[in-house]
Amino acid sequence: MTEPGQSRTPVHCPLRGRRILVTRAADQAPALSDALAARGAEPVVIPMIQIVAPASFAELDRAIAGLAATDYLVLTSVNAVKFFCQRLPALGYDAASLDHVKIVAVGPKSAAALTAHGLQADLVPEDYRAEGVVALLKEQVSGKRVLYPKAALARELIPAELARVGAEVVAPIAYASELPEDAPDKLGRALADGLDLLTFTASSTVDNFTRLLDTENLALARQVPVASIGPLTTATAKKHGFKVVVEPDIATLDDMVEAIEKYFSGTRSTSRAPFI
Repeated sequence: MTEPGQSRTPVHCPLRGRRILVTRAADQAPALSDALAARGAEPVVIPMIQIVAPASFAELDRAIAGLAATDYLVLTSVNAVKFFCQRLPALGYDAASLDHVKIVAVGPKSAAALTAHGLQADLVPEDYRAEGVVALLKEQVSGKRVLYPKAALARELIPAELARVGAEVVAPIAYASELPEDAPDKLGRALADGLDLLTFTASSTVDNFTRLLDTENLALARQVPVASIGPLTTATAKKHGFKVVVEPDIATLDDMVEAIEKYFSGTRSTSRAPFI
């Protein structure tokens, strides 16, 4: 039995005492920070992105008004699920309005988010990226109407590739992002205190991270190893001069945490020199 005040973290836990930066949006950070903390890590949560509503919902609302003629709904993030589903009742629609629509969720997290709104994903690609969505749908959407509510800065891969195979793609902006105001000061303090690992789960968080740091702090940050959620984020991190040491085979948070744990299991040194 664990005595009062005694740590429940295993003594030999590879993440014990590791300070790991979590850069996800504030409302999504716990999914990663809690998993790291459960393994003994000390998560340092400093969001590099803040998810906000678009300047106007007019584009999304027009797209939803065309649900009756829609064949496929593609949702590539939990945020897309959230903002799309929030607009449905605001416009007089409900889950039953999508009974005739095949719903595509990019991965298990997005699929799980749908269930909270009384919806179920009909299709989930094996590759939890835009490329996986295209590979899944390209043989079945010719002549079909595809609704793809997207982020303001989303890549054009899905609309371009599905249109190329004959689909009518409607891609309204469902949400946007902005930089948190207090991030620069928090980052400077975190770097001064020392970090064992930086984690990035989207290219936008890498871009924002580098944008927020001055030259001196950016140089310090590049000395810290990086864990990336997948190939696109890895490419962005490398472009900015970071050393990516962790990238899971499957782009999920659970796999990412497992890969981080394996990385530190093979790291002999447990010391961390603060940047001063």
